[in-house]
Amino acid sequence: MNEKEVVKKQLNVGWFPLIIVTLAAFIISIDISFLNVAITNLVNDLHTTVVTIQSIIVVYSLVLASLTLLSGELQKVLGRRKTFLLGAFIFGVGNFIAALSINSTMLLIGWSVLEGAGGALMWVSMYSIVIGSYTGNRRATALGLSGSIGSLGLVVGPFIGGFLTTYLSWRYAFGLEFIIILLILVFSRHIPSFPATMHWSDINIVGGINSALGIFLLVYGLILLNDPSTLYIGPYVILAGIILLAVFFYDQRSRIKNDKHPLVDIRIFKIRSFALGNIFLFLYGSVVSGIRFVIPVFVQSVLGYSALLTGYLFAAMALPMFFVTFTTGRISGRFHPRHIISIGFIVCLIGAGYLIYAFSSNPSFIEMIIGMAVIGLGIGIIAPHGSTYAFSEIKHDKQPDASAIRSTNSNLNSSVGTAIFGLILLMGAANALNVEQLSTGMLDSIYAMGILLFVGLIMTQFIKMNKITES
Repeated sequence: MNEKEVVKKQLNVGWFPLIIVTLAAFIISIDISFLNVAITNLVNDLHTTVVTIQSIIVVYSLVLASLTLLSGELQKVLGRRKTFLLGAFIFGVGNFIAALSINSTMLLIGWSVLEGAGGALMWVSMYSIVIGSYTGNRRATALGLSGSIGSLGLVVGPFIGGFLTTYLSWRYAFGLEFIIILLILVFSRHIPSFPATMHWSDINIVGGINSALGIFLLVYGLILLNDPSTLYIGPYVILAGIILLAVFFYDQRSRIKNDKHPLVDIRIFKIRSFALGNIFLFLYGSVVSGIRFVIPVFVQSVLGYSALLTGYLFAAMALPMFFVTFTTGRISGRFHPRHIISIGFIVCLIGAGYLIYAFSSNPSFIEMIIGMAVIGLGIGIIAPHGSTYAFSEIKHDKQPDASAIRSTNSNLNSSVGTAIFGLILLMGAANALNVEQLSTGMLDSIYAMGILLFVGLIMTQFIKMNKITES
């Protein structure tokens, strides 16, 4: 399929396929967020401990992060649509097992391993399908909506999980996800099909193992930093992960040089728009993940907020993110990416500044709502335009590589943001949960977020001012 045929196909794709594939982003986001409010019930029902349930949650994120690049390789062999549906099937099987779990081992296998693996396959291929199905302003709108629907899942997840766990059972939350998976499979014929671009024999197995293990150790090392009893082990585990990733990078460069098929074509990082777009994603993604961790710790431990009230705070951040994406397609072609993305970072900095003001004393609910809403507005501006800019110069045959890297970035910044800002919060609090000391840790965390956002604003100045043509 040549470039003209690709563009013609993109112009003929309606919006229904977008709805089907973005359901994956919705259930993965719900999956990540709802289990945290059901920990006590899981401990009682499965006759286990809090530490075991927390470990199961950690393994889920590690499986999701470590299998992302390998999933990107698999879609080149099976095709994007088949990879997406395989992921949905595996996710559904894991979901069914998790819903029927009678002990922690069943939950580990069903939720952490199978749902994590299925989620990785769906996540990577979802973005490849979206990128390959739409072009120009329609692509900007599609990317914005897919990101916002994922964010919406993070908001409604605690509400759904809390309601079902309180009045029925946490098993019904898994049941709801299973129904959504069935809908995806039933309407799968509407998802555009993309041909395979390589054979099974071309898969870089060694590279896949190095990348998966390297990412696993890197993320796990960051998680170890949050526990004082394993703090001294964390840096060594992180170093091991970095070494494996360095070996992976060298191996990929060597394979490209010798005309062998790499796991991922690292040469696309030479494309300025793609490299900068991923820097923006890592910076604002780390901030969002940090907020999702430190805000609940503070408001629930110090201010005594319930899970439901905490959910309202995140709704205040997510709703502007969701609604601003409806303007994405209209403004992306009229203003230069440097100006739009810069405005997004400036708005985020204003929101962070307001939160610093609020947390300098005893913050009120309204003050936190305002600060979170402003940050959500800024992220809503940055996210879709940053993604559109990142993929603006990616050719059709490199879209699976670009999508896999972007998905890996998303999972990494989620873990990094939680680990780093959580560590800053606890250091500032000196492990005490009184208002004065925890407020110090909270302020330090927001200041650190402000630094990352300011770095993002500076990086926007490296966006070239030439006209961005439709890819």
